Amino acid sequence: MNENPLSHILEYNLDLGKTKPDTVHRDEKYCPFCDVAHLKNVMEKRGPMIWLENAYPVLKDSWQTLIIESDDCDGEFSSYTPEYALKLIQFGLEKWQQVKDMGKFRSVVFYRNHGYMSGGTIHHPHSQIVGFKDYDYHQDIKPFHFVGPAIVEEDGLTVNLSQRPIIGFYEVNLILKDREKLGKFVRYMQRTADYFMHSFVSFNDSYNIFFYDFPADDALYVKIIPRFLTNPLYVGYMIPQIANGGHSARFIHALQQRLHEL
Repeated sequence: MNENPLSHILEYNLDLGKTKPDTVHRDEKYCPFCDVAHLKNVMEKRGPMIWLENAYPVLKDSWQTLIIESDDCDGEFSSYTPEYALKLIQFGLEKWQQVKDMGKFRSVVFYRNHGYMSGGTIHHPHSQIVGFKDYDYHQDIKPFHFVGPAIVEEDGLTVNLSQRPIIGFYEVNLILKDREKLGKFVRYMQRTADYFMHSFVSFNDSYNIFFYDFPADDALYVKIIPRFLTNPLYVGYMIPQIANGGHSARFIHALQQRLHEL
């Protein structure tokens, strides 16, 4: 049965949303994630990592949770030590699976924001795990979104540049089929984020990391996407674009060099 497209949306509570603290776009000094003593609905702590319910559940028919990644308000995923980054991703994957195993949600998303253009409102490094009661993201996100020319190709681990991006231009896909290589996979994630932050273009300071799973597929899929103003062809017509071949080739070569330094 085809789903009614008018119901395949999420409702966002703007009245609640406008009360959220914002240390990214406004000059607010108080960081709620630094004030650990006053955090509410904490579900688990593991060292400085904290999994808790979102204090501003703006999405209807959803269960919103957060992972505070570090006690360093100015920390950044790409600059964590490899050991800490691995522990963090392991913690996030564990909690993502835990929410999926509840059996209450049609789909569960796991993602993180960084920077002014990323869509986040709290500067303090954190990730989000959200369960959707009625929304299945697999209806929109397909395996073909993760196909493209290889940047790194190893047994059980692939990094490529999407030839069918979700939104457009440069979306780096990381695909892990051998979980024993998670440590190296995380290092590739860090290097890719670092490349977007410091070497891609001079004015970029924002990116997102998205995690995906697909039914009957044990692989872990990740997209890392630099964030800019959204192209109007996508906003108005949902037309994703890719860069010309020469520019894409130079991008692939530059990121290959960065990843091969590991």
